[in-house]
Amino acid sequence: MRNNIVSYSLLVYTITMIEIGIDLGADHLRVISKEEGVLFDEPCMVAFDKKKHLLAVGQEAKDLKGMHDGSVRVVAPLAKSPIDVSSLYLLLEEVCNQLRVFRMFQKTILLVSYPTSLDDEQCEALKQALLDLGAFKVYFDQEIWISAIGAGLDVTLPIARCVMNIGYTNCDIAIFHDGRMQKKSSCQLSGRHVNALIRKWIQDTYNMQISEHMAEKVNFNLGNTLKTANPKSMNVQGIDLASNQMRVISIEENQIVDVLNPLVMEWANWIYAFLSSLTQKQQEDVMMRGIIACGGTMLLNNLRINLQHLLSCPVYLADDPKLTVVNGLMTVLNRME
Repeated sequence: MRNNIVSYSLLVYTITMIEIGIDLGADHLRVISKEEGVLFDEPCMVAFDKKKHLLAVGQEAKDLKGMHDGSVRVVAPLAKSPIDVSSLYLLLEEVCNQLRVFRMFQKTILLVSYPTSLDDEQCEALKQALLDLGAFKVYFDQEIWISAIGAGLDVTLPIARCVMNIGYTNCDIAIFHDGRMQKKSSCQLSGRHVNALIRKWIQDTYNMQISEHMAEKVNFNLGNTLKTANPKSMNVQGIDLASNQMRVISIEENQIVDVLNPLVMEWANWIYAFLSSLTQKQQEDVMMRGIIACGGTMLLNNLRINLQHLLSCPVYLADDPKLTVVNGLMTVLNRME
């Protein structure tokens, strides 16, 4: 009987350690576990009612977006400028509760990848909020660092390696070697400007206003940066600004190429300026090994080829540009002791 009591006591008070990775993206929030893989991969959005009570997070919140009675407010905390920190706290708290990230007799270590839009003060406040929720330890690292690891680069070598991440709201490029990030640059123009340019062009050209969702569909179906001999086309629905009535127009792929070309040139000029600021040795290393590109925006048709041509420098896509950060988080989690 005594042995059973001792065994039961040891069982009850055994403390387990788990490691969780959080990819804080303006477009998507992803939570992963070393043991179970991806636990949450949904839009980084939160919905509130008129009394500011939380209604939903993730995909459920996005589905409530655009309700015309005004009873619901949907917020994308990291897509706003400035960042809506309080909404981000509530979003993370709800997701952590849903996933039971913090439990009895469990020490949870969090590794958080954050975009450059979060400053040091906001990171510290967010770290404290996660500790208050129940985290044992919280580590923050910039998204571009985690991207380099997720792309499979050995950043400890005495060779300059260049990584570029163009996401929905972030646009960063950095040089790594000797285990350090030697130089970094950020661009104000990111993936969200693709949809914004499409919406503006349709309004200016056709005097028609389309929704963000419709702009996303145009981007997905027709988004390209090089003209093609057999362009695709699609019907686009919106509100005619003259009559205030629904209207449908047909647009084609090569028109979108013309819309996006100025943005591609801006990116090329930004990258060129960054490369020009490097030492001669770093420039030689980059020209030899190329720029490793990741982030969902890099999936835009022919963007890699276009940038490579404009820069006269090799540009390679990471194996899975949208999930490079997730892969980096998993790599670091697996190395944790």
